[in-house]
Amino acid sequence: MKKTTASSLFLIASLALAGCGNKVNQKLQQSVQDNQNAKSLAEWESSPAHPEVLFQDWREEAQQAPAKKEELKKDLCQELQGLDGQSLSVFEIEIKSDANREMLAPCKEALLAQLERYYAAERATLQVQVNALKPKQTSNNFQFPVNVQKRDYSNGYLAVTGDVQKKEVILTFDDGPSPEYTKTILQALKEVNAKAHFFELGKAVRLNPEITKLVAAGGHMVGSHTINHYCIGNLKECGHANGGKQFSFDDAMVELKGGHQAVYDVLGYVDPIFRFPYGAASPELRGVLKQAATAEFYWNIDSEDWKAQTNENLLQNTLAQLDSKGRGIILFHDIQRRTAEILPQLLRELYTRGYSVVQLQSADPNAKYNSKLVKKNLP
Repeated sequence: MKKTTASSLFLIASLALAGCGNKVNQKLQQSVQDNQNAKSLAEWESSPAHPEVLFQDWREEAQQAPAKKEELKKDLCQELQGLDGQSLSVFEIEIKSDANREMLAPCKEALLAQLERYYAAERATLQVQVNALKPKQTSNNFQFPVNVQKRDYSNGYLAVTGDVQKKEVILTFDDGPSPEYTKTILQALKEVNAKAHFFELGKAVRLNPEITKLVAAGGHMVGSHTINHYCIGNLKECGHANGGKQFSFDDAMVELKGGHQAVYDVLGYVDPIFRFPYGAASPELRGVLKQAATAEFYWNIDSEDWKAQTNENLLQNTLAQLDSKGRGIILFHDIQRRTAEILPQLLRELYTRGYSVVQLQSADPNAKYNSKLVKKNLP
């Protein structure tokens, strides 16, 4: 048997460390690739390399093997700091999450600074610039004319284009309210007199009731989007998006009603509009909405703002779809920083291109106070 030298031991140890780092790098790169290749939000959030899944695995690994925790923390920091800004933004939510505070303690501030430099560079590519973390008046100095249109929701209503005319557009925002970005979105809409539709998650409403009140005070429609953004319909990706769980009708009803109830509890009303997470409905759940005189909002223009991309790409891709179709409903998410930062520029482009921003309202002005999906507060 050959004698193992000190230099050999050092080489073996170095290779072992490099192997661990390479595994972290491979998983990060796979996550970035899956984000870019996903054809829908459901597909992206079902990815086994989704950041939420990866970081949960790493937290569990550190807990089960404490001796390797410091090595794992070092590798994570090293590999994350080696990413370009756009790729790093895929992991922004996990970087900011309190659950990963200890795991990323050595580099969290550096990573956040890296992200800020990236977003600052991206803002510089826009004519109308706003930092999503610092709501303020932009250079937009125009006003959209009021365009409120009534629809009969009494027997249900499926909004895909909203039945608007050419050169009319409906703006919708999902998954909020966000304590970071929703105020910036509201500011951008207010200064140009644009009214939108917000489909809020029950859990986010409970955490941020004052922001929900601000949305309503701005004259926007406030509907719901379930409690937790579980996939409650029949979409084939639902099982994957829910970690393998298919929701029963009763479980789905808890989610559907719970989101509406959260909004109602905060505002004293909830607009009779609902959007299924991932757009995944079912005949039975659509029947519930019909009986409750509540409109289901879909979309025909998907901004794909959940993808890591340049501001210019997000802006131009959304406008290209709108120009191609000529009208319709745009899907955004007010939990996405890019959306908040490109919105003032998008609004200017809509105005310049001759689009009118439409707000759909129920033909029944009392419908929002009389939802069959909520338990009314006792006097």
